[in-house]
Amino acid sequence: MGEKRQKNIRPAILFGEKSIKRVGYIDDYIFACEIEGEDHIVYSKPRRPKYHLVIIVTEGHINLLINGEKHKFEKNTYINLPTWADIYEIEYGSGFHAMVTATDRSVVEDIFRNRNPFPPDFKIQVDHGLGGYIMEPADMEVLCRDISNMITSLSNKSHTFAQEINYAYFYILLTDMADMVWRKHGIRQEPLRHTEMKRSDGILKEFAELLAANIRSHTEVGFYAEKLCISKQYLSLIVRKKMRVPISTVISSMRTEVAARMLRDPEKTIQQIAEELAFSDQSSFGKFFKKHTGTSPLKYRQNLKKTLLTLRPKEVLDKKAQELVQNSCDTSNHSYSPPHISRNL
Repeated sequence: MGEKRQKNIRPAILFGEKSIKRVGYIDDYIFACEIEGEDHIVYSKPRRPKYHLVIIVTEGHINLLINGEKHKFEKNTYINLPTWADIYEIEYGSGFHAMVTATDRSVVEDIFRNRNPFPPDFKIQVDHGLGGYIMEPADMEVLCRDISNMITSLSNKSHTFAQEINYAYFYILLTDMADMVWRKHGIRQEPLRHTEMKRSDGILKEFAELLAANIRSHTEVGFYAEKLCISKQYLSLIVRKKMRVPISTVISSMRTEVAARMLRDPEKTIQQIAEELAFSDQSSFGKFFKKHTGTSPLKYRQNLKKTLLTLRPKEVLDKKAQELVQNSCDTSNHSYSPPHISRNL
């Protein structure tokens, strides 16, 4: 019985086994859990989650030591924890309660690839920011209900289309989050047609759009500041205030995301990708990519076969993905196990 419990809560171990009240998951795809109680976890080495985490704090507070910086998140707070975050320590007290969900990064990327009418800066905040946003009680209730539904659905192991239905539940969660961002900015008209927001929110929105359009050739803060007609210092201040991370982290994270997307194209060599992303040479690109992902560009390509087949049935992969899968099979016998969230992340 003990072994069975260990298996059933394995994806949630990052938060401490004794605090997990409910949990549901599909291996290497999506998990959701409810946390209640207290725990204090200090890692001997920083842990970088392989899943994208969303934490909704409903009671108490949680202290996180991330990338060497202390963060405290209170009740009624939404926390976004991207896969680049190095976690050193997690602490929460006896009155703590939270709803948590996480998914493989490929799921988040796939949802945004569908060109949904989310606020322009929403993706950049989801991918690259820590969040920490205070929410209205009604919004808290909506997000908690979304995650609770996910836990129930993930616990149903007999559903023939379990991956598809839980993909839909995560999509609903992101859509509700986007709706909250939209209403927070006071938008009255249809998505992508009109925005009424504070100047700092407008600058972040424009920065997100500029970064997406120019990241392949420009990684200097000065370039974006000049385009926005503001100083580098002011742009850096806004990004840090809104996203709780340095602007350099946002730029590097976006550059890594674009590189990973390009590596999915079997027709591009690693050298070509390095050149298109304005690296001085292939070696520099390799060092950058490994620093931010933990794996080399070549290994990422080799491992991609398993990631793609986990995300979608083989018959719905597009032609280029099929070619990449075949190339990976032909060039490597590398054995790959998709990531798990655990105390040993």
